[in-house]
Amino acid sequence: MFTISRRTGRLVEARVTALATVARVDAYAEGFTPVVRQVVGRPVLCADHRPVVIYSQPVADKLTDIFTALNTTWERVAILVAPTNATLSMQLGRIVRESANPSRRVFFDPVEAGRFLGEILDPSEQTRLRVFLEGR
Repeated sequence: MFTISRRTGRLVEARVTALATVARVDAYAEGFTPVVRQVVGRPVLCADHRPVVIYSQPVADKLTDIFTALNTTWERVAILVAPTNATLSMQLGRIVRESANPSRRVFFDPVEAGRFLGEILDPSEQTRLRVFLEGR
């Protein structure tokens, strides 16, 4: 399960609660297409994976493929993981490393994720990002 939206400027918001199959990962990737088309310039993504427990190996492999394929799409990506979920953090950290994009990072702390993305967002996007990060 996931939601993807864009409410302000270049900021794209994704909340992920589960991606149990490769087909769901494909649907997740396809869900970005209409949203990204609305963005003028390069989009910025904040993806909240805090409710996720762990991804199966086929799902993790597919996420790596998709992250790599989308490297040129995103200006920056912050991925949030629950601080109590070290396993998912390690898994997403590996996926991010393998996708070889230094502008994509994994965060436990929403404030740090907000700082990372906020450096390149305009004031209205920063305000929306704070609302997104505070909501669950």
